[in-house]
Amino acid sequence: KGYRVHSGLQFGCELVLYADDPDRVHSDFCVHVVSDARVNWMTIQTLARSMAILHKQLIIFDIKPTPSENKNTFAVANEDSERILHYEVSELAIASGHAPF
Repeated sequence: KGYRVHSGLQFGCELVLYADDPDRVHSDFCVHVVSDARVNWMTIQTLARSMAILHKQLIIFDIKPTPSENKNTFAVANEDSERILHYEVSELAIASGHAPF
């Protein structure tokens, strides 16, 4: 909440999050979105290794449709109909760092 969202294409992920104006600060987080709970672990390993070099934390989002609303869902109004679609979002943050040897 409160972050500015921009394309993450240059970092190999879908989105990057900035705590302030991107002209003033570096992004803190890269976001990778998976769907249908299909995780390509080679991609996750590659992204996680890249984050250490980029000084960012990787956040993995799993977004899936759900039949009803509950506390873990968000609703989106469908433009083509009056139906409201519900989605459940799960996230996992992966931080990589090196031990100070």
